[in-house]
Amino acid sequence: MKQQQNHTEADAQTASQEAPPAKGGNKKIILAAVLILVLGVIGFGLYQAFKPQEVVLQGRVEADTVLVSTKLPSRIESIKVEAGQTVKATQELAILSSPEVEAKKQQAQASLQSALAMQSTAERGAQQENIDSLYANWQSVLAQANLASSSHKRASVLYKEGVISRQRLEELAAANMSANALAEAAKQQYLRAKRGSTSEQKAIADSHVSIAQAAVKETEALEAETQLLSPVDGVVANVYGHNTEFVAPGIPVVAILASKTMKVDLTVREDQYKTLYQRKQIEGYVPALDKTVVFNIKNIGAEGEFATLKNTRQNGGYDIRSFKFALQPQAPIAELKVGMSVVFKVQQAL
Repeated sequence: MKQQQNHTEADAQTASQEAPPAKGGNKKIILAAVLILVLGVIGFGLYQAFKPQEVVLQGRVEADTVLVSTKLPSRIESIKVEAGQTVKATQELAILSSPEVEAKKQQAQASLQSALAMQSTAERGAQQENIDSLYANWQSVLAQANLASSSHKRASVLYKEGVISRQRLEELAAANMSANALAEAAKQQYLRAKRGSTSEQKAIADSHVSIAQAAVKETEALEAETQLLSPVDGVVANVYGHNTEFVAPGIPVVAILASKTMKVDLTVREDQYKTLYQRKQIEGYVPALDKTVVFNIKNIGAEGEFATLKNTRQNGGYDIRSFKFALQPQAPIAELKVGMSVVFKVQQAL
């Protein structure tokens, strides 16, 4: 019993001697864990402080506006489209009327017919019956000239014999000269008719035809202006005219947003410029379509003086201005409409 009691006391003493070291080890473990946790928090804080910040930019879908107007004063007969309607190139937009153009067209066509008739006459020359008539007239006048010449010769002999007066001789001489002149004129008329039109006369006739044809083309061009056609594919932005209204030249009747010129205008501050300017493409989210789209950066332009966003001169900085980025969808999107917003999220460059 005494030996067992000694063993019990020895075990108790041993246990009391080993307990303090176990308690010191737990403290070290706890301190190490706390140290790791603190270092983790510090590291996470440093990461959050120095990691690239996400920049959120918002753009807007825009497109070039094409104004469709006419070249002549006219009145609207009917409008074929309405605002918001999608149209194709050469699609009819409106019909106009202009009585003045119709009258000019009829006048030009009549002038062309007259010029063509003159040209045909110049090319063909005089008809044979006209040539025969002029020849007969020449022979008749020639006979009268021969008679006048004979009468003048006889009068000269009679004057020398003292039978007729000098006045009578002079009258017969004048009649002879007149008859010969008429005979020469009749001969030239006959020869000209037989020879036909000269090259100069044909050229004059051809020029008259060209002038008349140009006048007809002009009236046809003006007549085409009474039918307004869409010059591009796009969407009707606005219709300014109404039926029966008078339209002056150059005044828009329909405005169209050209689909092929659709782009996103994105305004970027100068301090955000380095984040985007070296990029060729960027993804943007279109809330209206709930779709992410890839856009190509086409060009970058500076905004005007009014685009100064904020002033940092008070703390030694500079005036931060803005730049406009023009972006186009990498692939056509039929659902994309002018006025839709596009949100871009990019990591800010350090």
